[in-house]
Amino acid sequence: MKILGHRGYAEKFTENTLESFAKAIKYGADGIELDVYYTKDGEVVVTHDEDLKRVFNINLNVKKCNIKSIKEKADVPTLNEVFEIIPKDKVINVEIKDFENAEDIVKYVIKENRKQEIIFSSFEHEVIKELSSIYKSEKFGLLFDERHKDLTFDDIKKLFTETNIYSAHIPIDLYYIDKEKFLYLTNFLRSIEKKVVIWTVNKIEEIEFLRKLADYVITDCVETIVNYLKK
Repeated sequence: MKILGHRGYAEKFTENTLESFAKAIKYGADGIELDVYYTKDGEVVVTHDEDLKRVFNINLNVKKCNIKSIKEKADVPTLNEVFEIIPKDKVINVEIKDFENAEDIVKYVIKENRKQEIIFSSFEHEVIKELSSIYKSEKFGLLFDERHKDLTFDDIKKLFTETNIYSAHIPIDLYYIDKEKFLYLTNFLRSIEKKVVIWTVNKIEEIEFLRKLADYVITDCVETIVNYLKK
């Protein structure tokens, strides 16, 4: 089971910054999870929100700006800057927030010739399915949350048996809402050799029962989880 820092080491450092990513790796994470958008001038920037108000208290929409104007106002890294500081043996889960420019983002990553293990993911399943059919050598994952609650088991089976999707990214909240569904889904995915990614896991008791179910765990609490697993 690999531990990925959620937006870096978000419990203690500003999310989705170079410092947060570097600290996650320093304190033992096997990789990081981050969020990306495409700028007006074709750069890929790392931010969870399209607008920088929540994190940086700046009213700035990154999709409508060029990289120079963004850099002048906020500590928002480019994806390439992240590639440069993350060791080659680590994992980077790139969550695509900018659905309209999803393919451009994938092309950007391929062009950068990155060495780390890259997993692209998104809540927009149709986008990911299409990309996975085009870029067959890349790893793509489907993110699940409440907007997918009406999917039946048959729907989920089709998603993974009729595509070359690499991973399913399942919220830990599902375990508390519907334990039976959570266990069925994780066990089914493992039976067809798909990777199971669980987010966002911040409790020791959760890590304990996920040992045999998850391939990757995304957490805000890097040190807590890493140190527990070392025991």
